Amino acid sequence: MTLLVALTGKDGIVLAADSRGTFGDPRGVTAQNDAQEKLHILAKHVAVMIAGSGEVGSLVIDIAKKEAEGNGLDWASPVMEALRATSRKQYQEWFPSVPAIQAPQLAQTGQGAVRPDLAFIVSGYEEDGSPKIFGLGSFMDFSPALHQYGFAVQGVAQYALYLLNRLYESERTVSDLTPLAVYAITETASQDGKVGGPVSVVTIRPGAVGCERLSDATVTEIQSVNVARQDALKNSFYSRRR
Repeated sequence: MTLLVALTGKDGIVLAADSRGTFGDPRGVTAQNDAQEKLHILAKHVAVMIAGSGEVGSLVIDIAKKEAEGNGLDWASPVMEALRATSRKQYQEWFPSVPAIQAPQLAQTGQGAVRPDLAFIVSGYEEDGSPKIFGLGSFMDFSPALHQYGFAVQGVAQYALYLLNRLYESERTVSDLTPLAVYAITETASQDGKVGGPVSVVTIRPGAVGCERLSDATVTEIQSVNVARQDALKNSFYSRRR
């Protein structure tokens, strides 16, 4: 499984993803590895995260990235539309006999063939400087969904949604929101084994800076500071005397 988090702040966007891949039916015995790359930079001001069938998604991203680079694409909406077109084209080529949108009751009961589940969170800036977060999902033939409440999550989302509904503030800076995005993932991982592994982080800023990937050492340092924050919260509930 997966957890992807996108947060919009007053000076940029923060994207964070875990790296755990789970193989097998989650209702039974599964295997996993922590080497999945789920966070990709597609253009100077646009990045995308993958959930679902990671290997299929990585191939779609590789094709879309080459097309974006070849056509000199940038900005959130044009890159999102290019990714959507690529996704629909490849799914039609790879799974021509499977309906793009299957009746939910048939899919849930196994009575109808379904395409591999794949979802994207596309985040970035428009040319006018406005931030955008889009969702694309194979279950709806990659129809775009615009997240207008400042953040988006995908995957094992329940713990992250709880934390973000309590802690997220849209007027915070990238420096403030980066630890929160990482915290949402590591706290989820502490409660659900389908999320885990090293955390990847990309920040996106308008103007000349654009996308920047944080180093592994920087993310590890953020996690260490978050542990101290968590300890301080825990200790605040107890008297100093024992």
